[in-house]
Amino acid sequence: MILHCPCCHAQFSVEAIIQDEAARELIGFKSVIPTALWSYLSLFRSEKRALSWERALKLAKEVLELADTPSLDGAMSETIEALRSKGGPPLKNHNYLKRVLESRSGMVETQNVASLPASRGGVKGTSRTDAAMTNLEEWARG
Repeated sequence: MILHCPCCHAQFSVEAIIQDEAARELIGFKSVIPTALWSYLSLFRSEKRALSWERALKLAKEVLELADTPSLDGAMSETIEALRSKGGPPLKNHNYLKRVLESRSGMVETQNVASLPASRGGVKGTSRTDAAMTNLEEWARG
């Protein structure tokens, strides 16, 4: 059975995918990986060459180690939109995605700190700033 890629119109056989160990493993991840991962992996493909199954599998495993699935899916979608609008060469690593994840976690920390009462009677130790303020208060008391 011959399949046609809807993006690049390449032709390949199902038998070739089934015989490739990395392809089988990557397709086996389908139930646990975020839907945006497939599009994210395309950011690593050069214009002239297809992404090998081994490289795609390695990249997928690295991405899954970065964060939990809900935050990862949103960060990958944001990364895909930003990089596709910019254009440019294919990605070589996950640094851009890591920065997006850090900025998203920074927003969550900011929201957590902003929700603390002014008297600091809320949960202590949610950030380094909170810990420093607690230490200063205790030092001032005595």
